[in-house]
Amino acid sequence: MQMSIKRVLCALAIGCAATTGAEAADLGGWSPRPAPEPYYATPLDTARWTGAYVGIAGGYGFGDNDVVRGNTPILSLDQSGGLGWVYGGYNWQFGNFVTGLEADVGIGNLDGSDVSGGRSADAELNALGSIRGRAGVLLSPAFLVYGTAGFAWNNMDITARGDTDSETFTGYTVGFGSELNMSGPWSLRLEYLYTDLGEEDITRRGVTDTYDLDYHTIRAGLSYKF
Repeated sequence: MQMSIKRVLCALAIGCAATTGAEAADLGGWSPRPAPEPYYATPLDTARWTGAYVGIAGGYGFGDNDVVRGNTPILSLDQSGGLGWVYGGYNWQFGNFVTGLEADVGIGNLDGSDVSGGRSADAELNALGSIRGRAGVLLSPAFLVYGTAGFAWNNMDITARGDTDSETFTGYTVGFGSELNMSGPWSLRLEYLYTDLGEEDITRRGVTDTYDLDYHTIRAGLSYKF
């Protein structure tokens, strides 16, 4: 009788152990957790903006060329007209920031004339250009907003007191713009520039007049990156 009781107790113990192990296995308690998959960050595509580029742009310019004799304003040439440029430069990308250098040269019809009090003057554009730095931030991998500033020059034929001579004005230009990097090597830009070329003394037949030229330009461009 005692032997039978022992056998029953052993059988119950073995059954309980087997049941507990099976339930634990079903709950995953005995299975090791799988190792997490490694995370690989997508590298920043700095090649999208870094590099040399060239482009063409077209736009409109308008401004004033005030003429002063001594301390007396005598004429004001309202200069305006369509303009076209070719440009080129190089960009460097650092994270979400882009910096660069750019030069441009243009031609067009930034012309003006004035007649007042028996005096007259005429200005006709030959060429204009600038050398500027650019710095901006990427609002998305393909969209850049930036500021720009640098040296500017302008060459015009000035006619006054019956004589015409080519004159070169120099000064500075500042502005801002945006650029959209499209698929492939192409990008589109829209830009505003303010240019101040200071004062230039021009003498005609022994009389010296001071020309003070500043103007605004708005232009759109298409760039190709190498």
